Amino acid sequence: MKIKTSELTGKGLDWAVSMVVREDVNFLIEMSDVIPAYSISWNMCGLLIDEYLDSLTRMCIDSPWVASCKAVTVDDVSIWKVEGGQTPQIAICRAVVSAKLGDEVDIPDELLEAE
Repeated sequence: MKIKTSELTGKGLDWAVSMVVREDVNFLIEMSDVIPAYSISWNMCGLLIDEYLDSLTRMCIDSPWVASCKAVTVDDVSIWKVEGGQTPQIAICRAVVSAKLGDEVDIPDELLEAE
């Protein structure tokens, strides 16, 4: 099922991040318990920061976190993808997925049913 990147959460978001970092996603569909928990674990999400993240900010304590990642550079001009989330990890994961896979991602139904 196609889902907007800005609405991805849980195993669907973690699976999409796994696609970006080239995990064996077909195996992960069948074994959803072993999908790396990028969206909740700093141990996993932290790995994304050096490679993909440009910025992470929060305007005030009641506002969502906002992360940005470079999507592409054309003729010395960079295009950035910006996504938000209730936690910094979710914002980072959504920005990475948006930059690398686009504004919508096809998530296997099996993962959505598992939640």
